[in-house]
Amino acid sequence: MPSRSDITYFGAGPALLPSEILEDAAGALLNYNATGLGSMDLPRTLRYPLQQTSRGILKAHFVSVAEHSQRSQLTADIINQAKADLASCLDIPDDYEILFMQGGGTGEFSATVYNFVSAWVARKHKEIFGDLGGDAADHPELMQQLKQTVDNDLKIDYLVTGGWSQKASAEAERLLGPKHVNIRSPRLLLRQRGVEFPAFPKSLEPRPDGTGPIVVADMSSNILTRKIPVQNFSAIFFGAQKNLGVTGITVVVIKKSFLPPATRQPPAGLMRDLGLPVPPIIFQYEAESRRNPSKQLQLDPS
Repeated sequence: MPSRSDITYFGAGPALLPSEILEDAAGALLNYNATGLGSMDLPRTLRYPLQQTSRGILKAHFVSVAEHSQRSQLTADIINQAKADLASCLDIPDDYEILFMQGGGTGEFSATVYNFVSAWVARKHKEIFGDLGGDAADHPELMQQLKQTVDNDLKIDYLVTGGWSQKASAEAERLLGPKHVNIRSPRLLLRQRGVEFPAFPKSLEPRPDGTGPIVVADMSSNILTRKIPVQNFSAIFFGAQKNLGVTGITVVVIKKSFLPPATRQPPAGLMRDLGLPVPPIIFQYEAESRRNPSKQLQLDPS
């Protein structure tokens, strides 16, 4: 097997992987667990202060499927183990779901808008319509009230601290129009690179009863580098390639209260009637959460 010298790498793209990890992965790519088919095992050694064990380290396995069927039990086990390892590393509470998505962080700039606007509409629909059944069009006065609520109250706030959050806010404006997007971009921050909040803002923390603002964070650059208060976020997302493994998968950690049965996506027809975008199914968190774990690494949304 080819060898390489140890290097220190500061590239902004995929993270450097230890040589011994790549050697293990190369063997697994040819024959995984003596199955005769290939997968790629990427055990990552994570050191304190992120997670402490009796030895001060935690080894987590993040695996991608190569030749095995996406419908096989082996693939489902791989995905479930990866979720369990990630939940352990980040101390993710039980009331959060882990989704493996496609599209990278840029895809999540769209997906977060689609899904959380839909969740907001679902809650406003519940407030206005109550337990009334049937089509919303059957209640024109209530439908008009919902339209006015969307027109007057729907607003997404973006804290723009650099290039990526600027791209995220631009995508929200593209999907919703500038009327529904509020951008805060302090000049001092925009002159800097690598901005990171030193702590979670007190004003955004959830209330004791669990209510509070919907807060979403892109953590592609710093995930798994330290402890984070996952319970303060409605969702976090990050590309696997920075600190988790190889390029190809985007991870979303989302509070289950934004997924069925607590919150269901409004019908596509209702979203169109309100002048709001409908997500492609591959970006719909509800659809991903319903799918068999063995399909979550596949591009085909069937």
